[in-house]
Amino acid sequence: MQRPNREMANLLFDHYGALLTQHQQEAWRLYYLEDWSLMEIAQSRHVTRAAIHDLLNRTAATLEAFEASLHLLDQMQRRQRLLEKLTDAVRSGPQGSWRDQAEQLIAEMAGEEDRGDV
Repeated sequence: MQRPNREMANLLFDHYGALLTQHQQEAWRLYYLEDWSLMEIAQSRHVTRAAIHDLLNRTAATLEAFEASLHLLDQMQRRQRLLEKLTDAVRSGPQGSWRDQAEQLIAEMAGEEDRGDV
């Protein structure tokens, strides 16, 4: 199993990281967020580099399985695309108070999406 690229890894962790064990979270955080090498993580944990490599691969598989079952990341990306289309549609319409209100609501929805509240 190949681990996801850093961007995808961070998105998966943002959505499903709380479902991982503390050990998985810490190794993932060190490798993907703090940019530690496998060897640095292994030395800090007093295990082999291969053990950390295997742990990260298993963790990636777990995160991908969560996404395959729950589709939270996919749904978030879909909502973001729809918000972009809605923004374009509103901006192409005539000026008026309705447009200002619509843009304000879209901005609020986009802010909630960034926080993961939607």
